[in-house]
Amino acid sequence: MKTNLLLKLLTETNDANKMSLLLKALFTSKELKEFDNRLKIFQMLLKGKRQREISESLGVGIATVTRGSQVFENEKLFKIKSKIIDILKNDEIYDL
Repeated sequence: MKTNLLLKLLTETNDANKMSLLLKALFTSKELKEFDNRLKIFQMLLKGKRQREISESLGVGIATVTRGSQVFENEKLFKIKSKIIDILKNDEIYDL
């Protein structure tokens, strides 16, 4: 079975500093900001924030927030959703 190289690299990197270096090597600052915003959208939705409030707070369009909301509610994400929620509720999340 072929393994996706990106998945292999990410799953084998369990040190936060090494992960940060890897992500910075693989993605542009803009791409990392988009990933970060997606996670912040999830986080703010968990806190009960409205989509318009999230949009204004993060400086992203309503469509971006709606897309993030739809992804977070996706059934396929359900199996790992509780782990994601635990991580997003953690106040010690930091920027790359």
